[in-house]
Amino acid sequence: MTAFEAKVAPTDEKLRGGYYTPKPIADFVATWVGAAGSRILEPACGDGNILEPLSRLSDDVQGVELFPDEAAAAMARTGADVVVGDFFTWFDDEKHGAFDGVAGNPPYIRFGNWTEPTRSDALGFMRAVGMKPNKLTNAWVPFVVASVVGCRKGGRIGLVIPAEVMQVGYAAELRQYLIDNCSEVNVVTFKRLVFPGILQEVVLLLATKGAGPARIQLVEVDDASKLPELEIGTANVRAPLHEKEKWTKYHLAPEQIDSVRALRTDERLRPMESFASVDVGVVTGRNSFFVMTPDEAKAHRVSNLTIPLVARSAQLSGIVYTDQDHREAVGRTALLDARGIELGTHPGLRDYVSLGEEQGVHTGYKCRIRKEWWVVPSIWEAEAFMLRQIHTHPRVIANQTIATSTDTVHRMRMAESVSAPHLATASFNSITFAMSEVVGRSYGGGILELEPSEAEELRVPDPSLVPDDLVTKVDELVRARRTEDALDAVDRVVLIDALGFTEDEVASARAAWITLRDRRHGRAKRKGA
Repeated sequence: MTAFEAKVAPTDEKLRGGYYTPKPIADFVATWVGAAGSRILEPACGDGNILEPLSRLSDDVQGVELFPDEAAAAMARTGADVVVGDFFTWFDDEKHGAFDGVAGNPPYIRFGNWTEPTRSDALGFMRAVGMKPNKLTNAWVPFVVASVVGCRKGGRIGLVIPAEVMQVGYAAELRQYLIDNCSEVNVVTFKRLVFPGILQEVVLLLATKGAGPARIQLVEVDDASKLPELEIGTANVRAPLHEKEKWTKYHLAPEQIDSVRALRTDERLRPMESFASVDVGVVTGRNSFFVMTPDEAKAHRVSNLTIPLVARSAQLSGIVYTDQDHREAVGRTALLDARGIELGTHPGLRDYVSLGEEQGVHTGYKCRIRKEWWVVPSIWEAEAFMLRQIHTHPRVIANQTIATSTDTVHRMRMAESVSAPHLATASFNSITFAMSEVVGRSYGGGILELEPSEAEELRVPDPSLVPDDLVTKVDELVRARRTEDALDAVDRVVLIDALGFTEDEVASARAAWITLRDRRHGRAKRKGA
């Protein structure tokens, strides 16, 4: 029998956010923060992994912990005073600016799994300091803000937080807050995962409270075992005041950072959204049911209710997707499209729906909120596709078929009079490639991800500058995996000859792209080392 598998549910530990700090990290953070003075706060101390080294450094350490059993364990382990209860209830105005340093590993809890009243108290605190949290805000974010508020001027903040701080949209306001309220921000990143058995990628935020805009630097080490050898020097790049941009660019050399900043505002380039809108692919609710091979569709007698589908980026070998490409594609390339079909009038569909119900497909959230759970909404033919998850470089692919795509690949609609093949060619250049590394986000595994809003932010040349013969040439080169040759062609014809960029400017952009791309790949190779 066909099995329609669902995604694995998150564990209780993940829902609670209970990731405990490895000893090398706890010791390093405690030592760095402890150098600021003796009065130290640990706002979510758990059973005491960071509180313990703090207590060895000072006899004036204050812990706070929501869960009584863990608070009791922390007190027994360290001898430190631990307040039992909600941190944001305890953290009144008298505590603001009262500490020489704040150290900790705040809980990682997504908005929907965050219990009340702790969520309301935390978000209320953020609003009180002028921030605007939303339903994407994770629990660790208000703890970072409170850590800055709790420190005196010149005090130190040392926190173990998700690497998301550097790149996700919901942390943009936090990045601005840190830049504006700290004199220095250091971020320690790791080439290997440091939490045993957990795929959460973390960084160490080491900040000094003071007048902004902060000087900022990113420092990378292999893993937690290398921390005792690490010395945090003075950051030499100053961020612009009120900057919300992602921090990925700070992996570059100072002169490269200046170049990237200049290119992001260069009027010779325009945002992708000027030429096309980018949207997610079809969200089926259960791909294992709705997405099938042509043979599976035939076996279930629903072939006449399927439409061509791009389900994997491997189907997209060039910058144009043709009917021939689709005929040669293998795997699940058909999407069930039952719009406008009465269930009782189509025996194949009726039996297939019954099979899905036997296996509980209709009970999944996306399916059960539909009037007819087997009818997938928002199916439309894309004028172009765009890679969502990127191994080496971003790519727009003009769609010359009637295919749509699942949410593994973005769908695009062109603005009036914009040619999809010409946009696909124009966006294949060194500057856009470099911008993708700065605008997108990497969660480990060496993959860069671009969400629709990020894709629309990419800076690209005007597609009308692309001659027709360049489209064919670039498509052939990309299919032959001659990426550098394709880049050379577009860089020369569009960036240099048509727009007047210098060869040095283009070379600098390509070097920035290669640096950030290779860093992603290097981290991926070290995950399993």
